[in-house]
Amino acid sequence: MESLQKQPKSMEELPEEVLAEIIIRLPAKRIGQLRCVCKPLNALSSNPSFIKSHLHRSIPNNDEMLLVFHNKFCFEGGKPITAHPSRSPHIVNPNFIKLPVNFNIPSAYNCSSVIGSVNGLICFVVWSSIVPGPDPIIYIWNPSLSAVRTLPPFTIRGFDDLYFRFGFDPKTDDFKVVKLTRLLHMYIHYQSGVKKNCFDWLQVEVYSMRKGSWKIINDKFPSHVVRFSDEVVSITGNDGRDGRLHWLCNVVSRRAKQTIIAFDLATETFSEIYLPDSIANNKQEPRKQVLGDLAGKLCVMSYIEDGDIKDGDVEVWVMNEYGVAESWVKRHILSQFSGNVVPIGITLSNEFILQGDDDSLALYDHIAAKVKSFKVIDINRYSYGTVQIVPYVDSLVWIAPANRVDQQQLRQMFVANFGKLITDW
Repeated sequence: MESLQKQPKSMEELPEEVLAEIIIRLPAKRIGQLRCVCKPLNALSSNPSFIKSHLHRSIPNNDEMLLVFHNKFCFEGGKPITAHPSRSPHIVNPNFIKLPVNFNIPSAYNCSSVIGSVNGLICFVVWSSIVPGPDPIIYIWNPSLSAVRTLPPFTIRGFDDLYFRFGFDPKTDDFKVVKLTRLLHMYIHYQSGVKKNCFDWLQVEVYSMRKGSWKIINDKFPSHVVRFSDEVVSITGNDGRDGRLHWLCNVVSRRAKQTIIAFDLATETFSEIYLPDSIANNKQEPRKQVLGDLAGKLCVMSYIEDGDIKDGDVEVWVMNEYGVAESWVKRHILSQFSGNVVPIGITLSNEFILQGDDDSLALYDHIAAKVKSFKVIDINRYSYGTVQIVPYVDSLVWIAPANRVDQQQLRQMFVANFGKLITDW
């Protein structure tokens, strides 16, 4: 009887190491629900070391979800997001994540798109339907914690041709948004008298989530590239040192030639990475390239494209030594898929995401040579273009806002959602 009386009566009395061993096995969303009812749990789940351990445990346990955002989606009056477990993607969970109940997007903004997702944080932008209209608004969102950060206005404002990227810098433990601005000039060719377009890249702005502000950096986006692809590729190496963003670009003087522009999130500088010679030049064979992160290494999926139809196999090239062009190796050839099946990305568990003509999707495990097929529900009803597939793992990751006003907003947002969360739980 005496030994039973000495046993802990509540969670508050559990040793910290025992509590950590129990809590780390729970989903981040469940931990977020319990934060307000247990002080030791709140302290533990706010510990940076525990947060990282929980995140690193989720990925190898195959807790990844594939979030399907209909491109140019609207949060109001539609179904912008569906979720598919990567282990069983045919299962659809339309209510997996939702914006906080007291979060309102201004009425003039009715078009949204995802900029990127890293470590459980989703960055998205909303655009105004008014032309010319106000600048877009960017948000950083952790669905598991029901936390949303509204980014402040840009330093350079009033331009329409904007491009964004979102990534994580492991050196400073910071999440950053990169903003590129392109300015269109029109001139008359002195010989032909024909009007032509010319593009200039303006100064680059970087938002730091840790500092809570934008700044103009010294380095500029390279002027010898004219456009780039839409996919978002953020590479964080296995050694945890290298956080970089990448753009697959067309060279200005040779439109048929492609190259990769990289941005180091720590040094905030640009560099160029050359593609393998056999796929860099599209003049003889028009090739479609898709960048990706395969097991922490930069990769490019390449295939010949005749019009909008894939012709032949998909080559998968991997850069074994980052930044060294000579280290590109053709690692895989995807030849077992008939019809117009093309790669559109790679999951966190290193499965290729494939898309077919009929909007069907599939995950391909190249090691086990297995395919898992699934379809997107109501794609034509709720979208104005293609879908965005965002690999996602729920997490406790959040960087405290830089000022007290944002902290108060975060507390109010959590309290407003706490009652509903406990009811669902």
